[in-house]
Amino acid sequence: MQAAGLGLFLLLLPRAGLHALPDSVNCSQGLSCRLLEDDVLCSPGAVGLASGPVLVPTQMTMESVLHCAAASDCSPCVQVKLQLAVLGPQEEVAGEGTRDGPRMDALQHQDSGPLRSWVLLSGRTYPSSRCVAIEVQLPRALAQPSDTVGSMWFHCFEAALRGELHVTSYTSPRYREVLSQTHRVPDCSWPAARAAIRLCQVPRLQVSMGTEHVVVQLQDVPVEQNFIVWFYWNQTLELKGLRTERGTQNFSLPFAQLLPCLCLQVWPDIPDPPRISRCPFTQDPAAWTRLWAQAQLKLHLTGERLSCSVSVPCMVPAELVPCWRLKRDGPCHELPHLRQALTVPSLHEFGTLEPHPNLCVQVWSGGQVRLMQCLQEGAMQGQPADFLLMETRDPQGNMLLCAMERGTCVPLANSTCMGVGVRALEQQLRWDVQSGQCLQVWRAEGSLVGTGWACSLEKYLRARWVLAWMGVLLSTFCILLLLLLKKENLKGWLKMLKEDYSSGGLLRGRRALILYSPDHAGFERLVSTLACALTRLQLAVSVELWSRAELCAIGPMQWFHAQRLRVLQEGGTVVLLFSRGAVARCTEWLLWKPGELLPQDDPYSAFSASLNCILPDFLAGKAGGRYLVACFEDLLQPADIPELFRSVPIFTLPSQLPTFLLALAGTAAGREQKSSLKKHSLWISDSLQRAIKECQLQEPNGHCSPQASALPGSGQVPMGAKSEAGELSPPMDST
Repeated sequence: MQAAGLGLFLLLLPRAGLHALPDSVNCSQGLSCRLLEDDVLCSPGAVGLASGPVLVPTQMTMESVLHCAAASDCSPCVQVKLQLAVLGPQEEVAGEGTRDGPRMDALQHQDSGPLRSWVLLSGRTYPSSRCVAIEVQLPRALAQPSDTVGSMWFHCFEAALRGELHVTSYTSPRYREVLSQTHRVPDCSWPAARAAIRLCQVPRLQVSMGTEHVVVQLQDVPVEQNFIVWFYWNQTLELKGLRTERGTQNFSLPFAQLLPCLCLQVWPDIPDPPRISRCPFTQDPAAWTRLWAQAQLKLHLTGERLSCSVSVPCMVPAELVPCWRLKRDGPCHELPHLRQALTVPSLHEFGTLEPHPNLCVQVWSGGQVRLMQCLQEGAMQGQPADFLLMETRDPQGNMLLCAMERGTCVPLANSTCMGVGVRALEQQLRWDVQSGQCLQVWRAEGSLVGTGWACSLEKYLRARWVLAWMGVLLSTFCILLLLLLKKENLKGWLKMLKEDYSSGGLLRGRRALILYSPDHAGFERLVSTLACALTRLQLAVSVELWSRAELCAIGPMQWFHAQRLRVLQEGGTVVLLFSRGAVARCTEWLLWKPGELLPQDDPYSAFSASLNCILPDFLAGKAGGRYLVACFEDLLQPADIPELFRSVPIFTLPSQLPTFLLALAGTAAGREQKSSLKKHSLWISDSLQRAIKECQLQEPNGHCSPQASALPGSGQVPMGAKSEAGELSPPMDST
């Protein structure tokens, strides 16, 4: 035993020098361990063969922990955990070498005493290293070859924040390969370090707004500790330094530099310190306002190619949106399928666009237009008064023309940009497109929208103005003649004209979607008569008959969902106008059973497509306040309407027209408004009666029975025609 002890002393020579942290070692149950030396010179040596069972480390793990002298005065260190196992005799492992320390090995393998092992742990970090020696004992009764007999913990190796520690472990003598592992200590973002390590106790930032400058103040600064503050712009891809301050606790910045990407980095004035970054203005609305005030959007013309560039102090999530502006002070309508994500700095090209004076580019961010720039007149072909048309194709391949407004393709009959009577110009515009008199501005590839054309309306507008003046003069003459013939009715006529505007206030701002079954051309004219009368009362009406081009382009289901969502979001009403054809379609759906074929929908009817959404609302009891049911009493009796739809008010027209109008108003009306609407219902009722008679005369049995509806675009749909009951085409602001 004395010789063995002497051999151990010669192997583990203590090294001069002290370290700051006291070490400790612990073992799991069944093992006993003690720290022999906390700073020795050590070397792995060669691998030897064991003549008996030996105790060796097989696995090593490390963990960052804190060693604290006081509650808020801690330092980081690394705790090492070793898994120990018994290695059987005569078992050769990786490498070859001679056995070292025979007297020590003989002592180890005595049959009476416990199984001992001397474990060396070496920790190296820049710029120092340390090695500790630990004795581990296992009772001889438990010394059987196995995978694991227990664990040992060493606490701990000093390390710096953000530093790396390389640890090796082996026994002396060594019977197997050296365990080696590198551990990285976290920085001040480590939650355990923020309140316990002084270096991580960074002062708080207090921002105070002045008249021309902003003051950033450091608060809760530790005693006798100086800090350095670096102001920089965080550009994601690079850090652009702004200024560095040292020693002071108050910093002044001009308002122009207070942007969302302005960040501050704070660290103590010591060698290799940890750094803390803060970006306090990321969510400041005023900082975003200053950012867009400093941003610039520029358009470039290179030959016939349009491109743009954006200069902005910070990297921001934004999109470039090309748009078309007909008037200088008017709205700019987005061109679909041409949006691009903004990247700074870079040049964005719009290869599918041809330069035109009406083309503009907007920068959208946060759901708002932040910047807009338009091309200059005279530097390219085209006139500022040109109108933008889109050429699309229906399912049969026929060419359709529509106007670009509010980012969508609007049928010419509903366009608000071309004035009244645009339907009369549709054939002329179609001829201008086909003959090349319009200028092609772009072709959107791989989308539902086809070619965009800029067409001049000057020649048509000039002729229309001449006809308009003639019409005004003729109308004035007729009115004067009528007044001379009926002087006694002048006062009453003026009163009715006044009521025509005042009573409309009850329906102004309200919106309604009328759903019907296109049983017959006469029935569609009857529906249009009702819709036109409602629009005269300033009710915004959406009806399938006026949107056939859009319905063909996107399909009835998509059209219905878009209209229904808009009506319900604005607090409007969905009107189910029942006819015999509508009753038949609803009955088919209500009688359908699982396993049977679904009822065949009319691919060109929004009513058939809408049943998928309307029936669930009624079945779930959610129709109240959203839907109204109506029918023309001479064509259908209320008793014929399916019982499911009787959970909402049912109106028979035209006898219950006054209460129907009040229901569309959606608010309690005063006595004067009720009286005014009742007077309006008189002329509306007359128009409906004439349209009902016209519908009844079309069939020999006196009813507008369902027939095959005309396919959209086939020329059989009576859009734009004028029936005996009144107007069919809607006013410009009806949808």
